[in-house]
Amino acid sequence: MEIHCQKEDLLKGVALVQNAISPRSTLPVLANILFEATADGLRLSSTDLEVGIRCLVKADVQSSGVTTVPAKTLGEFLRTLDDGRDLSIKMGDNQKMEIRSGRDRCSLACLPKDDYPVLPEFSMDKAIALNHSLVRDMIHKTVFSVSTDETRYVLNGVNLIIENDSITLIATDGRRLAFIQRTLTDKKAPVGAIIPTKAVNELARVLAGDEKGADVYMGFTENQVTFQYKGVVIISRLIEGNFPSFDQVIPKSHDIQLKLKTRTILQATQRAAVGTLERGGSVRYNLTNGRLQISASAQGRIEVESEIEVDYKGDPFIIAFNPAYLVDALKALECDEILLELSTPLNPGVIRPVGDDHYKYVVMPMQVS
Repeated sequence: MEIHCQKEDLLKGVALVQNAISPRSTLPVLANILFEATADGLRLSSTDLEVGIRCLVKADVQSSGVTTVPAKTLGEFLRTLDDGRDLSIKMGDNQKMEIRSGRDRCSLACLPKDDYPVLPEFSMDKAIALNHSLVRDMIHKTVFSVSTDETRYVLNGVNLIIENDSITLIATDGRRLAFIQRTLTDKKAPVGAIIPTKAVNELARVLAGDEKGADVYMGFTENQVTFQYKGVVIISRLIEGNFPSFDQVIPKSHDIQLKLKTRTILQATQRAAVGTLERGGSVRYNLTNGRLQISASAQGRIEVESEIEVDYKGDPFIIAFNPAYLVDALKALECDEILLELSTPLNPGVIRPVGDDHYKYVVMPMQVS
């Protein structure tokens, strides 16, 4: 194998695929990146057996070859090199890769590809094309609600539903739920799948900051989903099981509806959260005529209170929420105004952007202390 490439190109590819590598893997070869030098360039792949990532790096391939390279060591070495460096990469029959750049050299012991899992090729047959901005926005507004409790495996991913000309994402951890639905420009084949959080986050990372993006292509097999965006492919197992019925969780009515400036309620909630002293504490939302008081206190050591003018003329009303749950949603929405809909102190509240009836964030209240 002999390759010539730019440091920035290789480092970008290594950093991308390195995200799929698990630090807890017991198989040494899974700590490596699969290097495949072909006539098309340098193809990099990695996997933790649940999620795999593959990308193509621009390179001048003098002679082809395949091996697996220690990901962490390679990445650390490349980061020490100045931008604009040319790299010369060679490997002989001794499974040692030598990387040269000017007067700098790094020799890495590689492992043969024989024990490396084979990642399936992406097939455009029956692939679904989606606007990259739409996918990025929908992920951004839901993925933070996914459960991290491994005992509730079916909630460790985002539920994707495609029906006719609409696409829906739902995520929940049992204490909050984010729902978003958008209209597609054309009718698609029906899809129902739970996509693991890691795969969703990796797709979001690939799409981030790309304002002139191409379409995202999505393909399904019986137990896998594959995303292709430009030169990057993400492959993931699907989560087996039945996602909870989210329709029963979203309140159908409300007694109180407040229109609030997103930035104002976000900052007031963040300030009040200081008064909880610890994550998991509650913030009180106290409604009286014309004002919303947001406060928290802890053990008599700290009290924080903010007040907002609101259009409210009903009876006094108090409800408490975990502030972290509200902050997550308010940061993700990126809109000027939101509607906060409430019914009783024991029933969930709903946050949604003004003018968008197809996004709902449901959050369970906490006991008012």
